[in-house]
Parts: sequence; C-alpha cells; structure tokens
Amino acid sequence: MIEKLSLNAYFMYVKDIEYILASIELLSGFEVNPKIREVYDEAFVEQQKNEYPLLFELYDHIGKGFGIEILEFMMSFDVTDFTLEKYFEYIMSLSKTEFLSIFLQKPLDEIEKALCSDGEQLTFYQKYKDELQSYFAVEILFQKTEWLIQTYYEFVVALRTEKAVKFLEKHDIEIQKWKTKLKEGLTTEEPLLYSEHIMGKTFHNRGPYEKFFFMPSIFMPLTCVRWFEDNQILIFDAVRFGQKDNTMISDALKMMSDKTRYKILVILKEKKSLNGIEIAEYMNLATSTVSHHMSQLRSSGLVHEEPAGNTKYYSLNTHCIKNCIETLEKTFL
Repeated sequence: MIEKLSLNAYFMYVKDIEYILASIELLSGFEVNPKIREVYDEAFVEQQKNEYPLLFELYDHIGKGFGIEILEFMMSFDVTDFTLEKYFEYIMSLSKTEFLSIFLQKPLDEIEKALCSDGEQLTFYQKYKDELQSYFAVEILFQKTEWLIQTYYEFVVALRTEKAVKFLEKHDIEIQKWKTKLKEGLTTEEPLLYSEHIMGKTFHNRGPYEKFFFMPSIFMPLTCVRWFEDNQILIFDAVRFGQKDNTMISDALKMMSDKTRYKILVILKEKKSLNGIEIAEYMNLATSTVSHHMSQLRSSGLVHEEPAGNTKYYSLNTHCIKNCIETLEKTFL
C-alpha cells in the first residue's frame, strides 16, 4: 500500500517487508521486539534452525552489526511494486560483486580484489575483522553468495505463515492510525524535518531526496531505521514508538553506567554526529574498541547509526535519552 501524503511524501505499508524485518531479528538475535516472539515461538525458531542451520550459523559469526543490510537493496528497487518474490529476484539478478558491495557496504574495487584469490579474501577480512568478526562468515559470503540469497529468500517465505498473516491483520488499526498521524504531521513540517522528529536525531546526510517513504511496522526489530539515496525510506516500530519500555530503559542505563560509553554519549551530544575514527580520536581509543562500544550503544537504542558511503556516522537517539530521564523522574521524584 502506497498513498501520497504531501507533495513528495508517501505513506507505505508492505506486509512482505514485515517478514524480512522478522527474519532480521530471528537471525541476528536482537530479541528487541516482543511482537515477533508472539508469532514465532521457540519451537518454531528451533525448527527453522534445523531447516537452515548454515544460515543461522553464518549470522552467529557475522554478528549483530549485519542484520538490517538485506534491506539495503531497496534503494535501487522499485518499492512501489514490492513483493518478496520480486525483491529477491532483483537481488539475485545482481552480480556477486554488486551484491557483496551493497550488503557489506564496501567499495566495488575492494570486493573485486577480494574475489580474485583466497589470499586477497584473507586480506579483506583482516582489514574489516572488527566488523565481520569471523573469517568463516567471509568465506560463506564470498564463496556461497548465490546459495546465501536463495536460502535467505526461502527462510523469509517460511515466516509468511498463516499465524503471521492473521497477526498482522489484527494490528492493521495501529498502521491506519499512523497513516493519519503522518498526514497531520506533514502538514506542519517538511518531510526531512519530520523524519528527524520521528528518529530523534539530526541527520548527517540531508539529501536532497526526490521522495520520502514512511512505513510504520509491527515486526521492526529496531526502533527506527532510515535508508537514503535518491529517495528516503523510513521504517519505524508502530507499536513501541514513543512508549517508555522499562526493559529498554534498564538496558540503556546499564550502557551509560560504563564510563567510556557515557563519555562517548557526552561527546556525541556536543558534536551531533561523528564517525568511528573521529570518536576514537576524541576518546584516545583503538577503533576496534570504539566499534565494540558503538555496537552496544546502538543495540540499546541510545545511538543511531547512519551510513555515508563506506563510513558510519553515529548520533544520539534523543527519544531514548528523554525517556530515561522522564521515567527516572516519575519513579523517584
């Protein structure tokens, strides 16, 4: 469903994307969105692990940092005609080099070089081992690329169960409420500013963008994620957005109890947006150490991560910070 909200802003809700979002949480082990567990219980997940053992093993090795990348291909795909079948057919039509470059967010020439030999592949891994975490993951990605895409497609289709379909239908009311709310919000704010309002951050990359697509989601594994190139796509949790989740607040406070992570948050408050190398320089830390801390801060919801080319920029999630402050004030004062 695509519906125009303003001059260049569109409401988008595509149920097939929901199953990809559910797959991201189940494979990456985020365990953030309780709605997903209401549909896919432990018995179902174990059944899928037995059906697709190598896929789950790959994600165990590649780490949580590479959960959402399967949706990066939306930037070069016509989302107005989205189906699982067409989306994965498009991904399969890409060359191995193109797929890996987009999925891993690395330059084409580096991917081409890594594909030349085992030695170059090892060199590639050593350069990015802080992100990729395991050489096993690199081997699977580079040597079984076609198998990976096909298996991922089959896994996502397996999530389109009758129970999942009915569950999403039951939550149509939340989606429709957001369509009304988005339409009202876009009457007073431009799409870019309204996107910043939803995410609770100031964007590093500000376009210009031809079209803005806003998609509320039931199965979103993170609070909110933005993709951008010629257009911008913003997907956010329709149920938990704006709610004060005590579990998430507890996790956020635990993250802030570490002196290093707390100082990183203070620096991001002052500087608005920084990449990992810049944070490492301010903190006088190794980039691998910073990468570890940023992964934890991102998973707790305290920071947003925004790709710009081959660099990732980080900024505070002000919604999460405000929720922590308001909850503590209400509870103890």
